[in-house]
Amino acid sequence: MLNFVNTVTKLWKNVKYTKSMVYIFIQPQKFVKRINITPQIFHSNFLQYVNKYQFLNAITPIKRNTKNSRGSYGILTYFVLSLNILKWLGFEDEDEKKESELIMTLKRAVLSTQRQEYNKAEQLLHLALRLAQQQQDQQGITYCYDLMANLAFETLQLDKSEKLFVSVLQRLLSTGVKDNDLKVIHISLKLARILHLKAEVEKAELGYEWCLEQIKDQKNDSIDGKMLCGIIHDWYAQFLLDGGQLEKSLQHLKEAYKICAEIEGNNTEANMLLLNDLGITCWRAGDLSMAEKFLNEAIGVGSNLEDKMHVGTVHANLGLIYLQKGITKQANKYCKEAWHIGRKYEDNEAVEQANYCFDQIKVVLDHEKSQT
Repeated sequence: MLNFVNTVTKLWKNVKYTKSMVYIFIQPQKFVKRINITPQIFHSNFLQYVNKYQFLNAITPIKRNTKNSRGSYGILTYFVLSLNILKWLGFEDEDEKKESELIMTLKRAVLSTQRQEYNKAEQLLHLALRLAQQQQDQQGITYCYDLMANLAFETLQLDKSEKLFVSVLQRLLSTGVKDNDLKVIHISLKLARILHLKAEVEKAELGYEWCLEQIKDQKNDSIDGKMLCGIIHDWYAQFLLDGGQLEKSLQHLKEAYKICAEIEGNNTEANMLLLNDLGITCWRAGDLSMAEKFLNEAIGVGSNLEDKMHVGTVHANLGLIYLQKGITKQANKYCKEAWHIGRKYEDNEAVEQANYCFDQIKVVLDHEKSQT
């Protein structure tokens, strides 16, 4: 395989690199979720393009919803690396206990980002950067740049995010970070994700494959390695799905689900979402029986969750599967359940999906009437 590092470094001619092209992502890692079977345009999160996959006699291509009710543009929290985010760059327990103005400002910036108060978060990060520079706190400066880069990524400013990550890269490499460090693999995964979203397909694929190669010898060494391995499989599965490589996508998605179940147990939101993804991917591959199986399992998990967000959407997805199988009564049942769950828990996405399901049922029934 061509060296991912060498391929990517050509993107920035004015940046000096060592043997490793690394990007840092110190905020809790998130998994990309493919929630809906819906009409209109198929989006790969921030990457927008029309996909020509058909459903119900060319009535509806798939759309993967890019903006969910939690405001994270299709990215839902999955499981995270358990390492303390401040320790990623060398902050020690005593540093945290001091609750310095710098650390408190960084924490407030992270909290503002989580609340989607992006302007406030950016202001706080600039304040934190000034404090770190005044204190000549090199680790603090690096961490500020990293959070700025991730904030730019969260707000879809991918070019800005790249440039900020380069600054972080230069600083990290100067500290002697090794190629096989989990941080390096994690960082490289983030780079592959950015390239994926920018439709630089060949470079993105090199990145994902490089991450998989690097993690394979470390995935069983620690909980962090195993978690990171699951994240890589999930992100790579979406990349493959976007490219129409359905069988390979399913393989990696199943591996992500297996790892998630081993770490988190079987009855979590993460499992429900991954089962939903498996169902949708099987549907894309034309395997309606397996799609039905996975979505039924997802609904079973969702019924035991306290947080019902997205549970209604999974019901509507199953309703659409039944509709394609010609079981209209079952389709109507699950679409109704989706609508009621969405209304009860103020999940507008579920209500929208249920209404779409009802529309498709009407189309099918009208067509059947016209044939009699």
